[in-house]
Amino acid sequence: MSGERLHWSDAIRARDGLRGRPGDRSLLFLLTRLPLVPERVIEQLEGLRGGASVYRRLSQLAEQRLLAAIQPSLRPGHEAHLWYLTDLGLAVVALDQGCDLGDLVRRNRLRRADLASRLSGLPQLLAAYEILGALATSQPGRPDLLAWERPWHRRVWTRLAKAPRSVRFPAYAALAWDGQAGEFILVPDLATIPLRFYVAAIRGLFLLRATASRVPIVIVATTGHERKTAWGELLEDVRQERAEAPLTASILTWTEARNGALTQMIVLTEDNRSHRSFVRRIAVRPASQQRARGAIPRIVGPELGVSESAESEDVRIAVLGLGTLGRMLLDFVGRHPFLSIDQLAIALGRTVAIIRNSVGDAVAAGFMRTLDVEEARQRAGDPPLLELTTAGQELVAAQQGLSLAEAVRFNGLAGGGPDHPAGARSQLLRQLAHTRGADDVFIRLIALACKRARNGSDDALVEWCNAAACARGRVRPDGYGLYRNEDCLYGFFLEFDRGTMGAHDYVAKLNAYADYLTSGRFARDYVGFPTVLVVAADNAAEERFARAARLAAIGRPSQLPILLTTMSRVENPSNSLDLLGQIWRSPMVRSQRRRWIETIKESFSDRGNDEFTERISSTFPDQLLLRKS
Repeated sequence: MSGERLHWSDAIRARDGLRGRPGDRSLLFLLTRLPLVPERVIEQLEGLRGGASVYRRLSQLAEQRLLAAIQPSLRPGHEAHLWYLTDLGLAVVALDQGCDLGDLVRRNRLRRADLASRLSGLPQLLAAYEILGALATSQPGRPDLLAWERPWHRRVWTRLAKAPRSVRFPAYAALAWDGQAGEFILVPDLATIPLRFYVAAIRGLFLLRATASRVPIVIVATTGHERKTAWGELLEDVRQERAEAPLTASILTWTEARNGALTQMIVLTEDNRSHRSFVRRIAVRPASQQRARGAIPRIVGPELGVSESAESEDVRIAVLGLGTLGRMLLDFVGRHPFLSIDQLAIALGRTVAIIRNSVGDAVAAGFMRTLDVEEARQRAGDPPLLELTTAGQELVAAQQGLSLAEAVRFNGLAGGGPDHPAGARSQLLRQLAHTRGADDVFIRLIALACKRARNGSDDALVEWCNAAACARGRVRPDGYGLYRNEDCLYGFFLEFDRGTMGAHDYVAKLNAYADYLTSGRFARDYVGFPTVLVVAADNAAEERFARAARLAAIGRPSQLPILLTTMSRVENPSNSLDLLGQIWRSPMVRSQRRRWIETIKESFSDRGNDEFTERISSTFPDQLLLRKS
């Protein structure tokens, strides 16, 4: 197919062959609006309960060279076919609809470059399609997709404003079922974005409701019940801030969406007159007299799994070869640059050989690079350090559902190489010894948790946020972690101290923490205040930090939860529990060493289980995790 040039006469014959087959014509038109849609969603939008007939029709249209499909590996056990129109299929739709082929393709973004650009954000695209499919089957009757926009973007003018406010959500759909219709904002939440990212959009939606006759129903599908609760709290917080009536919203987990929970959650009113107003028309020029001779323009070209000569396109097409581990690896390196292959193997729970092969594939595809020895100021024989290229960063940002600038701001993405540095790359590289030391603490904790899990415990490092992602104003820890032990979760800030700071710097840092605690601002980000764990270079540095903590506590109504140790104590061969060992002290008592987790438990043992549960479950609201019942 890739080497054969098709002509308009082929399109005319294919169009004539579709006469009397309204279902196939409808399916082709559907794919102009939903490129790279899985067959399961097609089945749901076609109003069918069995997939055999849809799969058979898709196969027949593929044999007629009107459709093609890719089958990427995005998660284990899930390799659905994603369908799109070929050059011949696009020409047939243009003939059937009587519209200009070039205009149809441009306005629906169906060119090869458009499809290739969607490959980076496939997880987000498929999540949006999954909500759409669940919504289509939520009401009785055959669904009719009236409108689809991804992303959904509106501008709202407010009084006295010099410029309109932008309101942007991941997707929008309008559907009708047997005389009833509704319009919906779809938010597919894969827990890759902090919930604070949505605050501005939700505020804008309240403004839009004040100026428009109606606002779409908001449907959020998210990863678990804890994050579902956090979503409800976010909507309520913004509502109370504006003192308005709540938005019409349905929040559910992905499991609930797949099990048909939307059926009970969506309530529609019969309003036939409003159906047409739901559709935001895309004006496509009518066709000029189509040529019965001549070749069909190359629009999609070869199958998407085959790269053409353009280097930028080769990088986008190479996404298809990454697989689940490759995408996971890129995301991890984007958040935590300058790790070695051995460290990545520990962090991702794979063998060194597997990670080395995956890194090699990512480097060959242009998504990752190794630092030069001079750039990293390494000695000969030191392990190479890894970071993402600009192409890799753009891919990871798209996977997260963000632009590169947004991913840098909200998730602390860093890298890009010396020619195109992004995020905190320059600072991390300038302080590379400190960066690697702080990262090594988290890697040690992951290794310890894996070792204990093999012996039957439930230990795990549930969350590791980099320094940029958890920084708030003057509060700038070296990272945030959430550790699980015996069915409980322990949130902590890490301070890795190499002994290079002065006394004034220590006090300023701890005063920032204390202000964050006493002002209550931490409640926007955490449930309870995380423990500050200080790992110092030596005893002298530990004592300097402890002295600064005592000074920062003077006159404060609340005591900062802080524990200190030294790297020599962590690495001591007699300390079999590593960071969980009896190596931690408070700033007030130098001689007594306790276990970090036991110290927290005992400090709250006399205050009741509810407060203890809230205290140790400190984490971001977008990753809210509570003690298991």
